Amino acid sequence: MAEAIAGKPGALPVLRGRHDLPEISGRISAIVLDGRLPRYFWTAFFACFVFVLIFLYSITYLISVGVGAYGVNIPVVWGTMIGNFVWWIGIGHAGTLISAVLLLLRQPWRASINRFAEAMTLFAVAMAGLFPILHLGRPWFF
Repeated sequence: MAEAIAGKPGALPVLRGRHDLPEISGRISAIVLDGRLPRYFWTAFFACFVFVLIFLYSITYLISVGVGAYGVNIPVVWGTMIGNFVWWIGIGHAGTLISAVLLLLRQPWRASINRFAEAMTLFAVAMAGLFPILHLGRPWFF
């Protein structure tokens, strides 16, 4: 027969017996800290690392050659770069809006979503900050 936990009849306990916080923390952290990482983790890690290297190479190439490297030789094409800048600014605003709405509505479950939304905002602002620097044509004059 199931014991009643936190006023919910029929709910089963997660851990049987009496446990203190250090023991519970040790059991939870042992999942992550013990053992080896699976092979698919390292495959995904190296694939992402290759993408980071490609990104760094493309930024280095852009700075060394100039904005003509991606075909911006006429004024009309600048709309793509401006559109990307506005996109990242919009993503930053969306993260702030999500966090603010959840705070104003006093949602008790908002903590993890707020962390994600605020991290998304910081990442978007960092990306948007790169666009004016990289699209100057001569970023060393920034």
